Amino acid sequence: MAELFSTNQSKTVLTKFKHKIDGLVPVDDFEKQRNSLIRLVVGSMENKPDQWDELCEINIQWIGNQFINRLADEEKELTKEKLDDICSMCFRFLFELYLSMKNDLAMEFESARRFVFNNVDLFEHNAKEQIEYAIRDMPINIFKAIANSDAIESLKNFNAVSAKAEKLKDDWNADLAEREAKVDSLKESLSKYENAFNFVGLYQGFDELATEKKKERDGILIWLRILSILIVSPIVAELIFVYLNLENIAAVRDGLLVSIFPTVSLVAISVYYFRVLLFNYKSVKSQLLQIDLRKTLCRFIQNYSEYSSDIKKKDANSLDKFESIIFSGIVTDDGNLPSTFDGMEQIGKLIKAAKS
Repeated sequence: MAELFSTNQSKTVLTKFKHKIDGLVPVDDFEKQRNSLIRLVVGSMENKPDQWDELCEINIQWIGNQFINRLADEEKELTKEKLDDICSMCFRFLFELYLSMKNDLAMEFESARRFVFNNVDLFEHNAKEQIEYAIRDMPINIFKAIANSDAIESLKNFNAVSAKAEKLKDDWNADLAEREAKVDSLKESLSKYENAFNFVGLYQGFDELATEKKKERDGILIWLRILSILIVSPIVAELIFVYLNLENIAAVRDGLLVSIFPTVSLVAISVYYFRVLLFNYKSVKSQLLQIDLRKTLCRFIQNYSEYSSDIKKKDANSLDKFESIIFSGIVTDDGNLPSTFDGMEQIGKLIKAAKS
């Protein structure tokens, strides 16, 4: 849509010319009604420029710039001939507005249109020709221009356009289906990756726990070795001492009797804690075995969940024994763990036996 009346320049020109018309003094009734028509049309163009731009496209193309330039010309005096020409142009715009509107013109516009129809002979020659052209030939020319416009050409080629649109729709649907398939594939892949990453994180957690347990196992093993040496050392020391003093055994007998009690006590305590550490060592090894089992489960649990759901539909009890073995925990038996008080009782019994 070409814009003419909605531009700032045109609005300024229309406003100034409307004031000029208001300052004119008509000499007869014809000039009075002619000036009223000009003022009515110019004022409407000023107040509703979008409507005139939309409904008067043809005359805007034909005489739009000429009309604005004629109104903006301040050098020439507003003679009857010039005002008649301006009135004829206003009538052309008004008549196209009338032809383009769905509804009838407002009462004042209809009166102005009838004024021109009834007083054609009173206009100057050029203005009269413009008015007669507008009444007789302009509707046909407007219809011809509209009939040959791009919009009508599109209607003429409706079948071709419709077929093209249908083909384009099919192409879009095919492309959309292909994209949806890709999206579904990506969604499935992402879902698998998500599950895989979850199990990887779980596996890493078990792996870190296994590392800590291995450190704990190695520490217990070191203490077991130390206690083993501590248990054997006093006995070996006593034997070496006796061996070196076989000739004077009677002289060192009292010393041996005195040292045997702390030696036996040290060995007994060492044996007790050796048993405690040994049980803890076995417990840690059992825990490591359970952790390794769970690390192994993390590797196959994803596919197993899908497989088990399918096979259980056929036979609900087919995997019970398998699951009871795989998913059962390996629990250590702490029934044989000697308590501290048990160790103290054993030492007490040993002291009583020595005194007796």
